Amino acid sequence: MKLDPNSDKLSIAIKATGPSFEGASAGPSNVATVFIIKLDAETDDDKPYPEAHSETEELGIYARFVSQIYTFLKPVLIRSSQIFQSQPNRRFVRTLVITERRFRLIQLDREGAIFSPLLNYHEDFDTFIRAILSLGSTDEEEVGLDTSVQWEVVEGRKVSGTITTFDEKSKTFNTYTMTDDPVTGTLLLIKDAWIYESADLGRKEEHYYLAQAAGIAGVIQMVGYEDRKGEPFGEIKSFRPTDVRLRNRIFRRLVLEKYGKDIDEFRSQLELVCALHDAIEAHGKLYQYRNILHRDISCANILLGQPGAPLGSRGVLIDMDHAIEVQYQDSAGAEMGGAVGSPLFQAYFVLKGSGLYQYRPTHDYLDDLEAFFYILYVLMHHIARPQERQKVSFQDDWCHDDPEISATAKRGLFNAPINMDAISEFWGQPCRDALVEFHKFVKEIILEKEEMVGDMDKEWDLEPMFALHSQVYDHYARVLDIFKKAIKELSPESASSPRPPLAPTTRTNKRDLCDDVREEDKLDMKVKRTCLASMWEESIEI
Repeated sequence: MKLDPNSDKLSIAIKATGPSFEGASAGPSNVATVFIIKLDAETDDDKPYPEAHSETEELGIYARFVSQIYTFLKPVLIRSSQIFQSQPNRRFVRTLVITERRFRLIQLDREGAIFSPLLNYHEDFDTFIRAILSLGSTDEEEVGLDTSVQWEVVEGRKVSGTITTFDEKSKTFNTYTMTDDPVTGTLLLIKDAWIYESADLGRKEEHYYLAQAAGIAGVIQMVGYEDRKGEPFGEIKSFRPTDVRLRNRIFRRLVLEKYGKDIDEFRSQLELVCALHDAIEAHGKLYQYRNILHRDISCANILLGQPGAPLGSRGVLIDMDHAIEVQYQDSAGAEMGGAVGSPLFQAYFVLKGSGLYQYRPTHDYLDDLEAFFYILYVLMHHIARPQERQKVSFQDDWCHDDPEISATAKRGLFNAPINMDAISEFWGQPCRDALVEFHKFVKEIILEKEEMVGDMDKEWDLEPMFALHSQVYDHYARVLDIFKKAIKELSPESASSPRPPLAPTTRTNKRDLCDDVREEDKLDMKVKRTCLASMWEESIEI
């Protein structure tokens, strides 16, 4: 049979049944494996193995990773999604290339692909039979499936199911029900990822930062965490040959609270500015109270709150994969290396000299605030009205492969006032005013940093940068005030509500950011830096 109608290659599939498969006829959603049939003359083992790579690409047609969740994919796998997408609890896919004399075993997993040399099954028939039986095993784990995910199949379709996780803290198993239409209970999101074992020494994994963010409104909250290091099938090396060199990956599962849609799916101007306000507010709490800098601010990493979300949770920061812990004494230095984050939203100094200059200033909270500005700028240019998009002329330059070109394009944005003619009439004056004021703030910061670091071709004095960072309260207060003003003007029912006064940046007026601040955080703040005061405690209601 042919599984790929666009290919002239003959393929044989082993159809499977059980809680991980669906569909009546053989297809990507219910095959245990695929065999590629070809003539012996069409393959060889000549280095650098062009035929083996070609055959691996053929398997890539059937077994592509879901790139939105599993990153760092091999180019050979970026093909039409079939087995891995149709069977989301797949760990790996194995197949055989079979000719009239020989066979080759190929495996695709979360680290890429490996293949065996061609073996003559007329000379080693036992190995051939073992390979066939292994690839067609009735044991789902042996076939490459994660059995902690169990589907409910009704009339050949997956309609629901369960996911069982092991909670590291309580040392107990928890089972969650999958459903598209929950009647009762809390909505949760489960994020599975295969993380490199040799992570950067200066950074911890996402679950660590999520644990530190517990209790902060406007930051995604973690319910549970599972680490399968050392478990069968929990690491890439557990299902690869021991003599194959590889970067090992370990399976991690996060159980997270679920929120609304991406921020670019807002339904009104008011919903957008409320979401941005709360996300920026949360970013400040995370940085000031937990010493965590997000570093990957983008439209994809801010969600709208659930309908009726309370103040502080109308916009929610997610995805802490690139977060770092920042100590005050380290926050003004210089760094080398590439830019972190989504190119469209990366700050000017994050892009400038990326990978070239050793004197580029450290990615700081001001760069993240600049990224928030780009979100507002992009959305106001890209969205003519909710559900209606228009092309933006600057996107190609901002996302250019050369970060110097991107940096130059973004720097040019601050050489002149914003061209409001490029913005749809849908956007009212409150949003336009907010964009202008935010633009003014970012421009001032860029100019001030340029005075300090120059062309980034030599060492520069750190003290002015420390002095700039000492104004952290005023910076967040000023940005949040921009959005408070827009919210007030867009909310007739709150027009009569007095705005909370901004507390001075002194220890004598210290107030809690929120009621749920941990005691150890309060103690730590006494010896570190000024609190953010009352600007965090109140928000103007929708």
